[in-house]
Amino acid sequence: MNLYGIIRELLGLQFKFDLFHEDMLQVIADSLTDITQSDKLVLYGLHFLHFMPNLNMEQDSSSLDGVILKILRSRWDTNRLGPRVWAKGHSQRMIMHAAGESLNPGESAQLTQLTTEVMSYYVHCPVHDHQEMEMKASFLQMGSTWLRDLAINNMSNWSRISLLTTDIILNTMAFTQDNPITQGNCIHVLCLLSSDERTRSRIRDLGGMDEIMDFLPKQFPEKRGEVNPLHTSTLHNSNLRFTLRTLRHLTDPDDDDRHESRTNRCTNLKKVFDTLQAWMRDETSQGLTLQVLYNLIRESDITRDPAQQHISTHPDAETDVDPYRNETPEGLEGDRTILRAQDALYRLEIESHRIEQATRNLQNTPSQHHVTQGMGMIILQALTPRGFSLDMRTPEI
Repeated sequence: MNLYGIIRELLGLQFKFDLFHEDMLQVIADSLTDITQSDKLVLYGLHFLHFMPNLNMEQDSSSLDGVILKILRSRWDTNRLGPRVWAKGHSQRMIMHAAGESLNPGESAQLTQLTTEVMSYYVHCPVHDHQEMEMKASFLQMGSTWLRDLAINNMSNWSRISLLTTDIILNTMAFTQDNPITQGNCIHVLCLLSSDERTRSRIRDLGGMDEIMDFLPKQFPEKRGEVNPLHTSTLHNSNLRFTLRTLRHLTDPDDDDRHESRTNRCTNLKKVFDTLQAWMRDETSQGLTLQVLYNLIRESDITRDPAQQHISTHPDAETDVDPYRNETPEGLEGDRTILRAQDALYRLEIESHRIEQATRNLQNTPSQHHVTQGMGMIILQALTPRGFSLDMRTPEI
């Protein structure tokens, strides 16, 4: 019987943990971090680690403190880290975390650095056969899971995660478009980072908003209203909600740091607009979609043609000779060919009436999503400001 089998038998006999002498714990730690050990033995040792006490407690430290990080780091540095050990290390560390062995700042920083190295390597490495493709997908999926849990664990990790991994996350999403689990982990991290103005700007600087917009159509089939039977609707719906929440943060027009490409606005509007019909039965997704649309057309009020933006509303504007009342402010002459988001959204809505349909559905059905209905009304009012009436705008179908 090997060492791990003996320890398992001791635990099965419910021996008190204080019977494990420090010398014995040191032997266990040295054995687990020995890079010559096979993956099978390391996995066997990792399996019972969460039964051991004080694995990460500063006040009562032991030889097993931070041993999972040491295992993963030593095997990665020697090119011996396999996907099963990579995954088992995460699952056991999260079990320990749930049991009270929290991640301290130093361990979190080192795990973030290690995850960055692993994902950076696999997202760029070429593959030559199906086995290599599966290994690459496995490492990226577990790496995205590490980042998600590190980001959820503590907001203090966000700055480091943003600096080290934002571009890697975006590249991972581009590679793993057919893996909803990896996609969900990545967009969850981006959603958290985009909610903080300090880390939001990096996503924009790397062109993340347009890339995330590109992922929207891939979360629902081209034939609208049809759900892909290969994946559960719940998982896709969760990913879509995180995607829309991320875009809601990135399109916030009240943010002083706006980097949206003007040339892509009409294309982005179309992608967001199509989401209304693809997920027509999900009121939460509808509400988030309308908020993103509203942010885009609100920004048009800031970036639209300056000459139109400052047209005088004075009743005698055409005959008024006062040079100051109707003067365009100095420095605001701009390109008059810039397309306004409201005009683009108006053309999309007038052809399909999707916003109106969503608003009517919520109006005629008992629902707690009155905020969503109100947002739809606000957008319709912005698109048809003269004599707007939901009942009169188009005949009800």
